[in-house]
Amino acid sequence: MSIKRGALIAAAAVSAALLSSCSGQEAPTITRTEHDTAKAYVAALNARDVDALTRLAPAGYEGAETEAQDIIATHGGRYLKISDVRVSHDFEKDLASTHVSATDNKSRPFSRYIQMSLEKDKWVIILGHAPGVDDGEKSSSSTDR
Repeated sequence: MSIKRGALIAAAAVSAALLSSCSGQEAPTITRTEHDTAKAYVAALNARDVDALTRLAPAGYEGAETEAQDIIATHGGRYLKISDVRVSHDFEKDLASTHVSATDNKSRPFSRYIQMSLEKDKWVIILGHAPGVDDGEKSSSSTDR
């Protein structure tokens, strides 16, 4: 390696280190991961707990409680046992599509994609819609597969 090339590589490495340390922004400490949120989602379903499911939604979202009621009415009380949770970040690092696989107390399979976003320091399930947005239909926080 020539001296010029070595100096350029060293300068680039130092510049990158300086830029990353000067950004002043540290990665937030995550208090509830995607996996934790998926487990809390299933726990709310098992307990048929609309309030617990609503608390997993972004703060201030409109229609979250109504959507949580619908989800609980459809899938609640099945005593699900999680077999797998898979998280993918296809679009943005603060958006996740989380696939939950489980089996209920009658050995029937349960498979659901849950859309999540990172809100400050915790992952939340997208229920309802942002304040002031009238989408005309309820959002889809989970998708049957």
